[in-house]
Amino acid sequence: MSHSAEQSEVCCGDCGNCVKCSNEKEHAPGVPISLAKVGEHGTIVRISGKEETRRFLAGLGFTTGSKVSTVCQIDGNLVLEVKGSKIAIDRSMASRIMFCPES
Repeated sequence: MSHSAEQSEVCCGDCGNCVKCSNEKEHAPGVPISLAKVGEHGTIVRISGKEETRRFLAGLGFTTGSKVSTVCQIDGNLVLEVKGSKIAIDRSMASRIMFCPES
């Protein structure tokens, strides 16, 4: 599956909140979860960054299609809930997790 085909399957339809891929040519839906408010929840639509970073986040449970919510923020770092676990990550790592907020 090509990169753009994968993204079009998970497009949240909220193009006003979209961000661009690293190559600036393809549509990447969602917003970084680092911008989410406490209590906000949604679905992960993409994980950006180097392969090593994506594998690390996948190992923690942050995978495309997973439900995620923001539990709290402390000094810019976040506690997120994914797949029944609460995980603390720094803002830099959270900025790699693109999600589509639920209304």
